[in-house]
Amino acid sequence: MRKALTIAAREFEEKRFVAYAAVAFAILPFILGVIPGISGKSPQETIALSSLIFATTFAVALGVMTGASFVGRDLSDGRMSFYFARPVASSSIWFGKLTAGILMIVGCFAVIIAPAWLAGGSSWKGFSTIDLGNMSVMILTTALALFLIAHVIGTFARSRSPWIAGDFAAAVVCGVVIRFCIQPLAAGQALDLISKLSIWLSIALAVAIIAGGAWQLERGRTDRRRNHLALSQFLWATVGVVLLITAGFVAWVVSVKPSDLTSKMHMSRSTSGPFAVITGETRWRDDYRAGFLINTDDGSVTHVDSRADWAVRYTRDGRSVMLPRLDISAHTADLLIYRKDLKEPIDTGLSLSAGDFFVSDDGGRIATISRSNILSVYDVAQKRSLVSVRLPDSRYTRAFFVTADLVRLYLNAEEATKIMELDVRSRDLRQTGIIESKTFVQFYPDASATHMLVKAQHADVLTLNDARTGALITTLVSGTNIRTARYLRDGRIAIVDGPPSASVLHILSAGGVAQRDIPLGPIQWMTVVGDDGTRVVLAADISPSHRELLAVDMNRGLIERRVAIMDWVPSGTFDPRPPIEPLREVFYGDSSDHKNYVVAWNPATGAKRRVT
Repeated sequence: MRKALTIAAREFEEKRFVAYAAVAFAILPFILGVIPGISGKSPQETIALSSLIFATTFAVALGVMTGASFVGRDLSDGRMSFYFARPVASSSIWFGKLTAGILMIVGCFAVIIAPAWLAGGSSWKGFSTIDLGNMSVMILTTALALFLIAHVIGTFARSRSPWIAGDFAAAVVCGVVIRFCIQPLAAGQALDLISKLSIWLSIALAVAIIAGGAWQLERGRTDRRRNHLALSQFLWATVGVVLLITAGFVAWVVSVKPSDLTSKMHMSRSTSGPFAVITGETRWRDDYRAGFLINTDDGSVTHVDSRADWAVRYTRDGRSVMLPRLDISAHTADLLIYRKDLKEPIDTGLSLSAGDFFVSDDGGRIATISRSNILSVYDVAQKRSLVSVRLPDSRYTRAFFVTADLVRLYLNAEEATKIMELDVRSRDLRQTGIIESKTFVQFYPDASATHMLVKAQHADVLTLNDARTGALITTLVSGTNIRTARYLRDGRIAIVDGPPSASVLHILSAGGVAQRDIPLGPIQWMTVVGDDGTRVVLAADISPSHRELLAVDMNRGLIERRVAIMDWVPSGTFDPRPPIEPLREVFYGDSSDHKNYVVAWNPATGAKRRVT
């Protein structure tokens, strides 16, 4: 230790001019602070800012120059023999020089930055949101990292050895491996985990360089090529082991199952098909999020993009689901189709950037609405755009495929809701009807998109209208505290109204004729989840703290089953019409045993099974 300190002191003596320069740069901000035209409104702020600039530049430059020369130059100039001619261990030489280099960088930065401390905290806050202590740590960390990297590059470059080509190749390979390790974590939105992994890699690299420096002097002594070879072997072997451990850790992180999901879960499922998509943070993996596509028919699970929950779309026939695969660098998402009868997804060839999209009943056609209000229809089999048209301005647009060649749109504008249709074959966009209303209009078409239920926001009137023209056919209910209304798959209409203390489910024919009234009891809020032809499933808030799923038998006129839930999992169909296939299961959140689970519930049998 004493010999290492002696060598460090000798290094300080040889480079004392650096300390003199640091003192000069420490005084210069005060001179700038009193010069008219430079000091500005606040001389203190000028002193603080100029001190930070000088200290940062000086520390970074000193780190690079010192790192590139404190060993490499002695080797290339043949001066390393001076140290080995004395009874000094190679480790003492290395750590003495290393200590001197680090202390010079930190000491000179401290000397120059002192005026920023003297200028006061308020002056510093005038141009930075980061406090001076944290900023100093960031700058010094950068300077010391450049110091170590410059030492490696200086040793390699000054050796004039062809082995440097192998070093370059090894550096490229390491960069590629690191990218492949970070990429799945970035796809899992694991920013905190990436930060910790970056710190781990940085520390490991610093340790490898520091230990490698001692190793190179031990093995290479005064020969610069032997120093290069020894440092190269130690450095890349150590980095290789570190990357192998990192790759194994990342492989463990991404090897999650749906049962590993623990919190911040987002989920949707096909109302009439076997597919469900669930994403969430995972057990023991920090903030890593995973995404899964679950086929409830065969229990198969497919890993999907953890950000897919924002744009999943299920087809009305229940056989397909469309999921985005995001490309962060391009700010786009490639759209993939997963089908019941295929193991691998189909790449539609369509990339989405922003806006909304919806799909035809069988997934053969995709329509997109961009932020610039351009409606485009895309054919999946042909992988080409069929038509693009500009839509009129509106506050909100909802659309769906009536057929593969006909798109219907409902555009909520200031004074009315316009109904428009796009004929894909003729490329003709025309307005077919209008609903006069200054407020937002909710509408629910039947399965054939011939008729629709219409309710203006904040109005207590539900009407039956022509779905294409908007023309009023009849008023179904009025002034009865309407909660929700939907068409069922067989064409009947389900309406829930009544006071919160005594809600009633009304079943009407397709023409609006009352068939059955079913008392539901006290309900604060309610929506229709779906039906299987015999029973309709409702999600209901019984009270502010109690929510249930109700399976109501429409033929017998009673609540057949009910189950307490935290929340129910909505459909991702985004089509206002009822689904083609019957409802089979409902997913909901359950915490009955003080743990959070997602449970699949069969409303026909009451059977339950845990999904996560």
